[in-house]
Amino acid sequence: GPSCQYSAVLAAAEMNEKGGILGRQIELLAADAGGSPEAVVERARDLVERQGANALIGVHLSSVRVALAKAFSGRVPYVFAPLFEGGNDGEAVFTIGEVPERQFAGPVSHLMQHHAAKRWFLVGNDYVWPRSSHGWVRQFVLENGGEIVGEEYVGIGQETDHIVDLVEAAAPDIVFQSLVGSECVPFNRMFAERGLAQRILRLSGAVEENTLMAIGEENTENLFCAAGYFSALKTPENQRFLKRYRDAFGVTAPVQGVLSEACYEGLRFFGALASRAQSLDLTALANAFEGLTFESARGLTTVRNGVAAGPTYLARADGTEFEILRAFND
Repeated sequence: GPSCQYSAVLAAAEMNEKGGILGRQIELLAADAGGSPEAVVERARDLVERQGANALIGVHLSSVRVALAKAFSGRVPYVFAPLFEGGNDGEAVFTIGEVPERQFAGPVSHLMQHHAAKRWFLVGNDYVWPRSSHGWVRQFVLENGGEIVGEEYVGIGQETDHIVDLVEAAAPDIVFQSLVGSECVPFNRMFAERGLAQRILRLSGAVEENTLMAIGEENTENLFCAAGYFSALKTPENQRFLKRYRDAFGVTAPVQGVLSEACYEGLRFFGALASRAQSLDLTALANAFEGLTFESARGLTTVRNGVAAGPTYLARADGTEFEILRAFND
């Protein structure tokens, strides 16, 4: 949360220095995107109807995205910035995050080929992003000679102890996990405390730097993550981003990760989209989407065939920081 707020403030300040969006200064309004999708829709309705928001930019669960897209279709532009499951046909939303094929194809292949990860156990929260992502990963693993030895889901806010039991019994080579927030941390702590981390790899698409710190350095052995951004990136664009971030908020500012960088990227994307469309009209914005190129902390990203395309990375946890092992380009 704090990382997202800080990165949004930085993006708005940078854009306002250059004239804002279509000559208008950006004013940020905020609403909590946690809780049930219905509750988030009501908070967003307050932003739009009472506070006069001209656009919605979200970093939250895909279940919330589906509800917001339905509630605000045709009313205001809506940008969903983080990684997601793809296949948002029919939703009135601009999605710019990694889809499973882009996020996982390279990392899964790498672990299968270089770490003998043949037997996979899939673990996730019980909503649209984990289930859809696991469907893609399952098919990819099977097509590449691997085996799925288990698959289990847990509701948001529920205990994960029984999943650790199931994983231990199945003895996979690797656990692919799509756990978020309050389930991700205790699962990974218990996984390591049982001694499983020494012999079973873990690959996540959702563990970012803040979550890694919460898991604890003693619990991150053989934990890998696939993402389109890591704070450890040594690219010129990320170095400039982090310098501006620390200059603005200090060296003790909340660490940046793939979700908070997405919040920064969402604003930068929307500014570029509006500039290309020369309007906030929904039809004009939609017509300007395909082929759009925009700048963010991870460099230039271009929308191709309705998907924002750019490099993704495989990183391994080194204590509470990530070491980037490899980049994968489209």
